[in-house]
Amino acid sequence: MKALLINPWIADFAAYNFWIRPLGLYRLASWLDTFGIDVSIIDCLSPFDAPGKLRRKIVTNPPFNLPIPMDRSFARYGISKKEFRQRLHGVGSFDVVFITSIMSYWYLGIKWVIDELKRYSHDIPIILGGIYATLWSEHAQKELGVDFVCKGPLEINQDKLKSFLGLYNEIRHARPWYEILPWDFVNYGAVRTALGCPFSCTYCASKILTGGFNPLDTKDVINELLFYHLKGVRQIAFYDDALLVDFEKRLLPILSFLNKKQILFEFHTPNGLHARLINEKVAKWLVRSNFRTIRLSLETISRNRQKITGGKVSNEEFKEAVNLLLKAGMPSENIGVYLLIGLPGQDLEEVYESIIFVKKLGIRPYLAEFSPIPGTVEWQHLEKMHLVSKDMDPIFTNNTLFFRIYSNYDMERFNSLKRLARS
Repeated sequence: MKALLINPWIADFAAYNFWIRPLGLYRLASWLDTFGIDVSIIDCLSPFDAPGKLRRKIVTNPPFNLPIPMDRSFARYGISKKEFRQRLHGVGSFDVVFITSIMSYWYLGIKWVIDELKRYSHDIPIILGGIYATLWSEHAQKELGVDFVCKGPLEINQDKLKSFLGLYNEIRHARPWYEILPWDFVNYGAVRTALGCPFSCTYCASKILTGGFNPLDTKDVINELLFYHLKGVRQIAFYDDALLVDFEKRLLPILSFLNKKQILFEFHTPNGLHARLINEKVAKWLVRSNFRTIRLSLETISRNRQKITGGKVSNEEFKEAVNLLLKAGMPSENIGVYLLIGLPGQDLEEVYESIIFVKKLGIRPYLAEFSPIPGTVEWQHLEKMHLVSKDMDPIFTNNTLFFRIYSNYDMERFNSLKRLARS
């Protein structure tokens, strides 16, 4: 049997390559390989350097009445359709297609891929997995017409997939993805040391998507990093949701090994670190190990909102974490802070005060526009207010659009806050 894995285009008003890699497809490739299935991949978001811009093709706006900002255009991000077709023909014949999904409001990118597949062949079964497939499974089945939707992580779908594909006994031990799939010669890599997160923030769907916090084998992570090093890759992003949890048992052995072997990477943490978990030892190791992009998750300085959204960190703990990083030698320009804007009940004065708090610490705030996620506590609150429902189209949850529709923000004031954060 031959399987084709596809990382689809991004369909959005803005997109940027923060070290994007289809890690879910890599895990899937390893699993399929144990049954002797020949695996190929088409990554519509590769090869592009990171961090950097993805190729953009402006397309017709979605068929909805959307409050699109004057400075934004709806676009397809990634390789051209011509290049997709060339890659598709280059794969040759295959028996089944697996498509992954990330942001739910990017689903039109999946539809474009499916349209191309139907042009190529009407008979090949299509299986959809990933974040959108999990959170909006009914919508995916109805709107995209795929043959099978994997809801949740691979582990809980394995029996159904084996039945669907007619798989029986595994014929070999799992091999890592880089021994199965061709290397696409990008300038960066992305790894995880664990799946999921032990925290329970009200706006996050990590536990829904992964089923809990599941650390990966440290030796496997080290071997993957050694593969990247042999390929000449020096930029590595950690895509953990909770990288610093159990630091002594998980991340420290990895960094210690690299330090002992004098293997130097430039590390990045685009998903955000838990500031509460940064102590003097952690800060020193992050500096020693050449972490160049540190993103900390603060979200807001409102003590009440911190408490009701999960109590992830206090203002005092956050200050202490920043001071420890700076004292350890982390350049201030390497540290950025995520602040949420557009949370239910959040006014712009709260956002302004949060920006000032961060800037007084000598580091840069990054405004993250709130996007509601089905199954989360914040979604339930909005559902009771009749502002969201599972019958709506996911595109209305787009972070560019959602707060413009429901927040009643003064957009001139909002834009001034964006300029303040960037200044």
